[in-house]
Amino acid sequence: MKKKKKKVRRDEKGEYILRQYFVGGKMKHEKIYVIDGIPVNDFYRQNADPITLLQNGDYDILNEQGY
Repeated sequence: MKKKKKKVRRDEKGEYILRQYFVGGKMKHEKIYVIDGIPVNDFYRQNADPITLLQNGDYDILNEQGY
């Protein structure tokens, strides 16, 4: 079976994918905002330069990248 591609939706903040899951027998919804089909956090990790990471205080990402 193939996985169904998630539908990208729009609102006033931008594009997002709706994630639905159960907690305690109730359905919960979460909006995961995307840029070019990639979640925002992953896009930031892939495309941020070392200067931007230093200015924002993201030292853990810098260590992962080897800087």
